[in-house]
Amino acid sequence: MADTSRNYRGEPRHLRVHDRRTRILDAAVEVFGTVGYRSATVDAVCAAASLSKRYFYESFVDREMLLLACYERCAGEIHDAMVRAASGADESIDARLRAALVGYFGAIADDPRRARITLLEILGVGPAIDAAYSEQTDVFAASVEALAWTSFAQSSLSAATLRLLAAGIVGAVTTIARQWLLTDRAGDQRDLVESSFVLVSAVLERLPRS
Repeated sequence: MADTSRNYRGEPRHLRVHDRRTRILDAAVEVFGTVGYRSATVDAVCAAASLSKRYFYESFVDREMLLLACYERCAGEIHDAMVRAASGADESIDARLRAALVGYFGAIADDPRRARITLLEILGVGPAIDAAYSEQTDVFAASVEALAWTSFAQSSLSAATLRLLAAGIVGAVTTIARQWLLTDRAGDQRDLVESSFVLVSAVLERLPRS
């Protein structure tokens, strides 16, 4: 059996594999985020990464699994931006909520490729991508619950109902972002933040209290 841990020019094999995977992922974000997943080919991604198809299949089973990796990376970047923004705000719910929305929409506006992949290209692809979308919705919903924990804690609604409400808030904000993207990013980013803030605030204000 070949020694898969051998070095090449002083670099361990696992580091070379990681480097090639990162290059393919970087290239896929560019290709999927510009021409779209359905129009993209493995050849196009490999060309953008300056790697042969052999190295594509070294890290990814197929194009859909590459899209999954792109989506998880981009969604993670957006979520991290949202959390960082909220963590730097005042302790009031309004301040943290508004900051989180600024962080969310800022992360989408800063990179149109990231926006296209997370809001458009993942739709209707397949069960694996659908499952990843559901998981990411749960991640964002958990952050919504954390941001609004005082309102949620005082509510008489069940934990299951509150989780669904948090997921609904994520869906509403995502819809606003998707509509903005579909209309060629028309309108001011501040309008996205304000409309989302009003929507979420209205939900929190109407929560039945214990």
